[in-house]
Formats: sequence, C-alpha cells, structure tokens
Amino acid sequence: MIRSQPVQKASFFYRRIAPIVALTAAVAITPAVLAFAECGVYSGAPISLELVDADLLRLLTAFSEMTDYVFAVDAQTAEMGGLDHTITVDYSSIPWDQALDEILIASHLSWTLEGKVLWIHQPDSEPSGDRNFTGDAINLRLEDAKLTDVLRNLSRATGVEIEFDPTIETTISVALRSIPWDQVLDLILRISGYGYTQEGNGIEVFRVSDPVGMQLINTSTITAEGDNG
Repeated sequence: MIRSQPVQKASFFYRRIAPIVALTAAVAITPAVLAFAECGVYSGAPISLELVDADLLRLLTAFSEMTDYVFAVDAQTAEMGGLDHTITVDYSSIPWDQALDEILIASHLSWTLEGKVLWIHQPDSEPSGDRNFTGDAINLRLEDAKLTDVLRNLSRATGVEIEFDPTIETTISVALRSIPWDQVLDLILRISGYGYTQEGNGIEVFRVSDPVGMQLINTSTITAEGDNG
C-alpha cells in the first residue's frame, strides 16, 4: 500500500526505521541499477518500510544516505512545493530502488541520473546539462569558504586553468564524498548562480543572468551565499 498527499502540517514518524538504518552502510547504488529501474527491473537490496504520514523530503534523505549519489531537486520542483508531501507506505522485503521509484511516482515526480547526481523533477521536465563527468573522484568538506578560494584550489589540484572574477564574494558550505572533481565544480557553480564554458584545458566562469537553482537533499549538502552582481 502506498499513499501520497500534500503536506497539511509538519508530521513525521517511522514505525519501523531499522531496515533503512541497517542498510545505510551496506547498500551502494550504481548507474546500472538505476538504468534497470528506469526499465521497470529492480535489483536493489530488499527493505521493509511501514511509514505513516512520513515527510517526503526526510524520507528521500534517508534513501540518499544508502547511496554514493547526491540527491537533488531542480528549482522548478522546489518552487512548486513538489516535495511538500507526506507518504504512507507498507512494504515488506521490496527492492529499495523499486520503493523509491513507486514513492516518487505516487508523488507525481520523476528522476534522472546525471553523473553522480540523481535529479528529482516534474515528469514533464528534465534538468539541463546532460554532461559526462570524467574527472577523478574527490572528497570535499568546506564551511563558509570563499568561492574564489575553492576555484583556485581546484585549479591547482587539477592543473586546469579556471578564469573567474576575483571580486566574487560568494561563500559556500559543502560536504561531498567521492564525486568527480568536474561535477563538484559544476554543482558549486550552478547552486551559486554561475555557469562556465570549457575549451581545452581552460574553464571560464561567468554569472548566469537567470540562474538554474537546485536543492540538494542528501546528507552531502551545498549552500551558497553571496553577491548578486
């Protein structure tokens, strides 16, 4: 049984959360698993869930803790309150990727895999980009770091020339694990309202006039604050 409804009040509790907690360290999602899920074939580890009026955002956070992927919601979905739902489910030994798929369908949402990011969005739209990230995986944990300092450090670490306005005042907080460095750059810039072009071994960063925002919803989070100029 699965039921989804818009949130009317802040309510959330697990009757049985142990299966998710137990699988947190044991389950890793792979692109192959997600590709199969899109075709209706599921191969995730089985979980049992009995939830009543569970907050969708917090439930997705629990799912994200089982994976090596960043879960993100696009700006349109966030602005439309697409995650403002409560979920009631009663699953017994169901593949976890099937559970996630059915929960999103019941909430009138879809997902798309882009590199190491699992985007959650409206069924009639998909996130822009569709890039193939090939950089070495890195771990990055920063708090209120200047975006300019982060870009300089990425440039030194990768040997890629990154050109940007040195007067940028944006600061970021980030905790990402095992993400290709070029996708880390992509995430940091997109959430900060910047874009970039790449030619050969050079990257040029620029302010986006109509930035495409995002909200990351797993335990690896990015926040950005700064100038609007």
